[in-house]
Amino acid sequence: MRKAGLAAVLITIASALPAPAGQQPPVFRSGVDLVTVDATVVDGQGRPVEGLGPNDFQLEVDGQPRRIVSVQFVSRGVSTRSAERAAAAPTDASSNEFVNDGWLVLVAVDQANIRRLEGRASLRAAGRFLDTLSPWDRVAVAPVNYAGDLEFSTDRARARRQLEQMAGEADPAFVQFTFNIGLAEALSIADGGRAKLEQVIRRECGGPAAQTRTEDPARAAETEGMRDPCPIQIEQEARAVAQHIRTRANLSLSELMGLIETLKTVDGPKTMVLLSEGLIAEPQLVDLTALGVAAQEARVTIYVLQLETPLFDASDDRVSPTLFEDTQIRADGLARLAGAAKGALFRLVGSDPEPFRRIARELSAYYLVAFEPGESDRDGRTHRIRLSLTRGGGTLRAREAFRFEPTPRALTLTEERIVELLRAASVATELPLRVATYSYYEPGSGKVRVVIGGETEPTDGPPEVLFGFVLLDGRGVIVASEAQETSTRRFATAAVVPPGVYTLKVAAIDRYGRPGSIPRAVLAGISDAALPTSELMVARVPARADAPLDPIVETTGDPRVLTYLELYPAEGRSLSETDVMISVRPADGAEAVLTLLAAVSSRDARRGVARAVLPIDKLPNGRYIVRAEVSDKGTVVGQTERAFTIAR
Repeated sequence: MRKAGLAAVLITIASALPAPAGQQPPVFRSGVDLVTVDATVVDGQGRPVEGLGPNDFQLEVDGQPRRIVSVQFVSRGVSTRSAERAAAAPTDASSNEFVNDGWLVLVAVDQANIRRLEGRASLRAAGRFLDTLSPWDRVAVAPVNYAGDLEFSTDRARARRQLEQMAGEADPAFVQFTFNIGLAEALSIADGGRAKLEQVIRRECGGPAAQTRTEDPARAAETEGMRDPCPIQIEQEARAVAQHIRTRANLSLSELMGLIETLKTVDGPKTMVLLSEGLIAEPQLVDLTALGVAAQEARVTIYVLQLETPLFDASDDRVSPTLFEDTQIRADGLARLAGAAKGALFRLVGSDPEPFRRIARELSAYYLVAFEPGESDRDGRTHRIRLSLTRGGGTLRAREAFRFEPTPRALTLTEERIVELLRAASVATELPLRVATYSYYEPGSGKVRVVIGGETEPTDGPPEVLFGFVLLDGRGVIVASEAQETSTRRFATAAVVPPGVYTLKVAAIDRYGRPGSIPRAVLAGISDAALPTSELMVARVPARADAPLDPIVETTGDPRVLTYLELYPAEGRSLSETDVMISVRPADGAEAVLTLLAAVSSRDARRGVARAVLPIDKLPNGRYIVRAEVSDKGTVVGQTERAFTIAR
């Protein structure tokens, strides 16, 4: 275990906590040496495909292969475990695994690209979609051009009211023009398509562009034999239509980028459900790489629902001559947008709920694919990334670009991230984290030594985890703080403080960049029994008798464990006739399955220690309660318990 906490990190933690939150998260999702990519793999019905490993993926950066280090399957259901399982959790350890924080879902309405009447049914469907989410999911509703702070809430009624107040604002682009020019035709003419221009002129003017005089008698009389202005007007109007549409599209993308930037300030993975009728994002003119990088940094996935466009609109007196081609062009732009942000495009016909159900299925789980960047990737610039499956059996969605800062900056950002987690009011749950504390009296000082132990879930990936903690007194003043980087997914440390009630907050980030945090109330004190004792610790058996203890926060797969208890006799009182009996029983049973007499020794005149090594290799997996019963001259004078879980 190596302490990362450079003095600067600890000073940063202490000085930054009182400040309001607002720092941006890292621009990469990694530890020091790895980059991670969020990837969704689904079957034909949108259900996540499980059981994939590093050999099932291949990854390239700017066309060059990169080694995949590990693949982690993350189920979004971890943070919404059942109440029954939460009730069975050990009370001795605090965990964020049972914090029902839910998903973060933003319903974004592209009002400028939705006509006033057509969007109403779809907005009503989106309102019903909100009712299908988990009660713990937090939702925000905003137009694409929203520039304020986003407030995610479980208040569904409020979100529905916000949707009901929105309406489409787009008007057909052609009503202000004389001729009936299709969108596809206008774009082609604006790009120099002479054949398309000839075709439109023949249809709208009644003759080829090369004619010097029109063949339309009525128009000939109007122009008194002069050259017909119709061909020139056709080209001018086509270019005006194309400019109008492309300007509107660029503005929409700019507004969307602003919304993504706002989401960077919101912790955790987010999903944006974008409602729109269409977007013009031609590959030869619009590069969506920057949007993909912004989505990567903000950890946002964008699913796009393209609203059904009616063949005939009562507000129009004509139908576009390229209606179906126009619809496809608008859909292509939305598909490119969704693809750049790891999402997908679905058609929303009226109030059909199936697209929303499909999105919910796809969001239920994802993969974190960790790879080693090459030296050329560590320049802080944008790089193209291509992740694919080595075999069939699923559809993969992943972002197409990333940016990885050089290592010194990466280290700084990771430390800043720990600070953000420690001072945030909310609990981060992406990385399952468990924390336990143990209080021991410090004879002669009148203070209490609080031992803090933490652990994250075991995975097949890199074991390095950066931990940080702060301990605050009743006035909110920091009395202790520390940062540690470990290679065991566990950490243990201690703080000496006056007796009292404290608030402990522990945060952690693993090499995948997943954050976890949990607050815990701490009562720093000792028992008031006839023979005062510390809290009972269950720890791993150390290699040496004088080695620091490594507490088991909750779970162990070891064949043996150590129990440790400190005794605090009154001045002049001997421990020679004091016994400590250790017993182990299943959490759901009353009978002990293991008993052992602990060895009691005096550390100094005012403190004794009771230690016992318990052989648990024969016990089946499950949750157990360890009890230490203290007897003096054959009379029980105190007892204390600790829960732990065996999982092999």
